[in-house]
Amino acid sequence: MDFLSKYNISNEEIELIKKTNSEGIINSVLINKDNVIEIVDYLIELGVKVEAIKDLFLYQIGLFFRTLKEIKEAFDEYETESIVKSLNYDVNTVDLIEFE
Repeated sequence: MDFLSKYNISNEEIELIKKTNSEGIINSVLINKDNVIEIVDYLIELGVKVEAIKDLFLYQIGLFFRTLKEIKEAFDEYETESIVKSLNYDVNTVDLIEFE
C-alpha cells in the first residue's frame, strides 16, 4: 500500500490502515490498485481532503471496491459539492450514497 504515500499519507498511517483492515481486504486493494488510484485521484480532484481519504481507507474501505464509473454515476445523482463537504466532515456519510 506504499502507493498511498504519494497522497501524503505517512508510513505510520499506512500501517494503521493495514492493521485496521483484514489481510484479505488489503490484498484486494493491492490487486485492484489501479482502480483504487483512479478513485483516490478523482476524489482529490473533486476536493476531498487527504485526511478524509485516509479515513475512507480506515472506516469505509468498501468504497474502493466500486468502479470509478459507479462512483461518478452516484455522485452525479447528488450535488457533488455537498457530497465532498459531507465526506470531508464525516466519511461515514458515504453510507447515505446509493450506488447502482
